[in-house]
Amino acid sequence: MLITFLVGAGLRLTQSTPASWFGPAQATFQVQFGGNPFDPDENDVRVQFTGPSGPPIERLAYFDGAGYKAILVTPIKGLYKAVLYRNGKKMLEEPQEGLLDLTRPLEHGFVHPDPAHKNRFRWDDGTPYYPIGFNLGWQGAGPTMLDQLAKMGQNGINWSRIWSNHWDGKNPWWPQDDPKVPSGELWPKALDKWQGLVDQAERSGVDFQFVLFHHGAFSSKVNPNWPDQPWNAAKGGFLKDAGDFFTDTEAKRRSKMWLRYAVARYGASPSVLAWELFNEVEWVDARYENRWPDIETWHKEMADYIRTIDPYHHMITTSSATERSALYAAMDYYQPHTYPVDLASAVGGAVVPTDKPFFFGEFGPAESNRPAVQSGIRDAIYAALTANHAGSAMYWSWDQVEPLNLYPDFKNASEVIHLSEIAKHPNARQLKLKVETLEAGDLTFSPGAGWNPMEHSTFAIPDDLTPANLSKLPSFFQSMEGGHKDMNAGPITLKVNAKQPGKLSIALAEIAASGAELRIFVNDKLSKTVPFPSQAKDYQPSGAIEVPYPAGSVVLRIENHGADWVRLNSFTLTNAGSQAKAMGTGESDWMIIRLTATSGTANPTGTVTGLSIGDGTYNLTRLDLESGDVSNSTVQVQNFALPSMKLQGKDQVLIFKRKL
Repeated sequence: MLITFLVGAGLRLTQSTPASWFGPAQATFQVQFGGNPFDPDENDVRVQFTGPSGPPIERLAYFDGAGYKAILVTPIKGLYKAVLYRNGKKMLEEPQEGLLDLTRPLEHGFVHPDPAHKNRFRWDDGTPYYPIGFNLGWQGAGPTMLDQLAKMGQNGINWSRIWSNHWDGKNPWWPQDDPKVPSGELWPKALDKWQGLVDQAERSGVDFQFVLFHHGAFSSKVNPNWPDQPWNAAKGGFLKDAGDFFTDTEAKRRSKMWLRYAVARYGASPSVLAWELFNEVEWVDARYENRWPDIETWHKEMADYIRTIDPYHHMITTSSATERSALYAAMDYYQPHTYPVDLASAVGGAVVPTDKPFFFGEFGPAESNRPAVQSGIRDAIYAALTANHAGSAMYWSWDQVEPLNLYPDFKNASEVIHLSEIAKHPNARQLKLKVETLEAGDLTFSPGAGWNPMEHSTFAIPDDLTPANLSKLPSFFQSMEGGHKDMNAGPITLKVNAKQPGKLSIALAEIAASGAELRIFVNDKLSKTVPFPSQAKDYQPSGAIEVPYPAGSVVLRIENHGADWVRLNSFTLTNAGSQAKAMGTGESDWMIIRLTATSGTANPTGTVTGLSIGDGTYNLTRLDLESGDVSNSTVQVQNFALPSMKLQGKDQVLIFKRKL
């Protein structure tokens, strides 16, 4: 497998990563030197390993408090002798282990972008890697992170994301209650805590993004930790402004010390999926100071540096909105976050770049009760699968997984990924499925965007209610006359062919403190005006807005003529839709569909059209997302449609494979 990466001043090199690896093995040298043991300017300590063939292999060494260690994973199995070097000079100390045995194969190797399919990942041995999981940012009040990693592995989860933050003792530049750590040195307790997490991730089969920096540490505005940051000049540090982190020479020098140490100590582990340079870098002070070029230059410099020292070429990413193409230029994959009302539309309708893998590293449902969270998790996971992202969308609130008993949903999703073999179908396409049931059902939809300009506002019901369209409908409905009318705050228009009289219900989540006023028109006639007075702060309204409409061709128009925005939760049209909905992805002989009964209906009967698979007999695997039960049968497909069938349960995944 060939990997292209950047080094130095933008020179692009091509490195070959072996298909198989052996190890790891560790060389331990019980020796200490004068000066800062973490600073390569004072102690550039490395180890050369000489094996059965080829030139010596060099690895960075790291200080563990007692001495120096270096870890080797190699493509050539055999016995290796380790020799210690300091600042380019050979040392006389011998390793405690003597000859190192590197004959045990390392399963799969390391994960990289798939060179044959730019939208996917694969291991060095060619095995596809499709991530599914949830975040595990820091230690909370629940189970220990080590216990949670173990349980994640037991439930088929193979991905997580862990932060280097100070409040639970994982930031090596931010000692907690430990004044003995000299300035300019890394905090040993944080480094040891990371070792425990890496070891447990390996035991559990969970690969994680190693988040090296996060926005709060360099923000005075969003989740601000800057007032207490040790590098803050006001706290005796060297940075006068949080925004200077990205340009200050000392800040960059210390950042590289942390990167070097992380690569040296943890980089031999295949459970380190990627080095994530920053969590949500768009919230740092430098962004608000219009210093995006500084942020982007820093990302490139740090990525280039890692690529010069990481012998296993771990992937490098950052998490931010994907609009800044220069930010992601030196990254190996895209990693946005999303917290909309309608997760299925936001995830399934996302505009996905085609030059490298893409998946959502964080999502969260708008509500916190178990039914809403469970529904949101399923919507986001299966929207990502059916939109052919590089991995599942990843739930943020790990502290809710145990209390809300959400593990079964992740276990089911892992089983779907396994049974469907979706990782082997990088060219599948998102399907525009249509479900028609014997009885009509209420149709409910929600905005798929947040605080965004309105890019899509007219919907022919139900055909226009696609993820691509709903992802362009913001939940913040701006006033046509207020301060944000430049965000294309036009009316929302719904065109309905109603077989019988019905009712439009608009559920609102929040009203701006300045107030608002909604006007609802039915066939260009004003039907209802709903004023929302100004209050001391943003507030929640009581009850939904309801407007009746007649049978026939109906145009419903909603306008906001108040002082400010309302935050939309959902729209419901009675008897205007089907009793079930579907999302799917497929190829000519393979397909996945998620079928969901609409709220209040049980086992509706209907047909599904818009399939990708052609006429023939297919093996059909059903997985019930409520019970986890799996069943198998055969089914005939004709004219790209499924025959009339009863939905067995209210939420299920159907996997079709052509019968040989």
